[in-house]
Amino acid sequence: MGRRFESLIFIFSELAIFSMFYLMQVGTLFYYLYLGITPLLFALITYSVPEIRKAVSSTLLSKDFLFLISVLLLWLYLYALTRNGPVYVFETAYYPVFLEEFNFRFLIIMFLQRRFQNGQAIIIQAVFYSVLYLSFILFQGPGYPGIFMELFIIDNFVMAVMYGAIYYFRKNFYIAATVHLSLYLMDVFLPPSLGWIAYVTTPV
Repeated sequence: MGRRFESLIFIFSELAIFSMFYLMQVGTLFYYLYLGITPLLFALITYSVPEIRKAVSSTLLSKDFLFLISVLLLWLYLYALTRNGPVYVFETAYYPVFLEEFNFRFLIIMFLQRRFQNGQAIIIQAVFYSVLYLSFILFQGPGYPGIFMELFIIDNFVMAVMYGAIYYFRKNFYIAATVHLSLYLMDVFLPPSLGWIAYVTTPV
């Protein structure tokens, strides 16, 4: 399979993912399509791009996976203990955490590294991540994030750079996913005075 054909598959798949994400802001059907079809597109990209296919094998064997599972079990325990609903933990672990981290901090960075240096790839994926969440600004108008639009964009970019940097040092997305998951789930445990932490570290 030629590199040009591999690139076309990658670009087509990512355009489909981005389109579903944007459209789910205006229709519930696209939300479920995004949740269901995105993993299939991940599999298509992984199968089509040799570098990614090889990296998946080594990533699956990483010891960092155990760290992610341990933290996930801890959050399940905390949510069950406080009756906040452990189902929400699984939902968050799948979307946004897995879908976003596997895509941006693995597939996209791996693909970009074919043409760009590591630092450049991390910055570019952060730009793409920010573009993904521009959908909230475009479709929700004067609502969320409202007057905080500029901060919203900056927050998304900075967090994506941070997650990308973690990927760079660990060579897998598990630690970044662990941090992403924890930043989302800690929201219900924060006192009102610290609520800004969750606001500036998560896009929604």
